[in-house]
Parts: sequence; C-alpha cells; structure tokens
Amino acid sequence: MTKWLKFVTITKIKMGDFHKHIKLAKEKLLATLTAYHSEQHTVVGDLGTKVIEQLIEADAARSNNHFGDHRSRHEHASNNFPTEINKAMRRIWFAYGDLGYDGINGERAKAVIKNLKIIIKFFEERFGIEIYEESN
Repeated sequence: MTKWLKFVTITKIKMGDFHKHIKLAKEKLLATLTAYHSEQHTVVGDLGTKVIEQLIEADAARSNNHFGDHRSRHEHASNNFPTEINKAMRRIWFAYGDLGYDGINGERAKAVIKNLKIIIKFFEERFGIEIYEESN
C-alpha cells in the first residue's frame, strides 16, 4: 500500500458523522460572523446557507443518514423541525440569492445573522451542545 493510499484510508471521514458536521458548522459559522463584521455582506448569505446545511446533515447523521442534495435537506427540515426554524432557514436561503445582487448595504446580511441566531439556539438545545462559543 502506498503512503498516499494509507493516508486516504486513515483520514477517510464518514459523511454521516455527526461530530464532523458539527465541526464544519462551527467553522462556517465563524467564517460567516467574520465576513459580517468585516462588512463583506455579499458572502454572508452564502456562508449562512452552508452553516444550515451542516446542521441539517448533523441532525440526519444522528440517524445514520446523509443527504447529497438541497431538496433532501429541505424535506428533512420540513419534516423534523418546527415551523419557526423552517421559516428562519428559508429567510437565509432566500437572502443568499438576494445578497449576491443587492447585499452591499448590509441589511440582508444583518437579517441572515439574526436568523442564524434563532437556528443556532434551536440546534444547541436539540443536540445538547454549544455550537457558538462567545470567545470566537
């Protein structure tokens, strides 16, 4: 076995891994907040969407499921999360498209952050873990 193959075998990460998705969600959340505070408003929606995707994947991973497409994530969210959380998610998903064209003033980015707070609180309670750490 070559060194590369050993590396790939050892570092292979199961996509349905709850902890991996949480780690990715935290990383993307930090990047979202950094972009927001740096007034890089047009990328906040994109990054916020990625945070949501990882949290949905983490939730699915608890049942050993993994989604490879947006539609499956949307269906999982609709079937498993309260209406308030689904509305907050939709606000971010829709802001993502708007921010690319009309995000310079920061109002839509601010709405993304507001809705991410709602979503993060929900998942912290659902999973019993801290996702956003104030020290970040």
